[in-house]
Amino acid sequence: MNNHTDLSRPGAISPFPPETPIGMAYVPFQQWEAPLPENIALEKGTVFPSLFLPFERGRGLA
Repeated sequence: MNNHTDLSRPGAISPFPPETPIGMAYVPFQQWEAPLPENIALEKGTVFPSLFLPFERGRGLA
């Protein structure tokens, strides 16, 4: 489990709202995590490691 989603930490917030109904759209709360160094963040386009989701050609195709 990633540190930013470790709900066993004191003060951790669940990414899901309480009583999330089925079929209801929502955006999970972003958990705090240590930001990337500036030079790496500029290359990746984000300061948060969990938000770095590069497009990989061919993935997701059946």
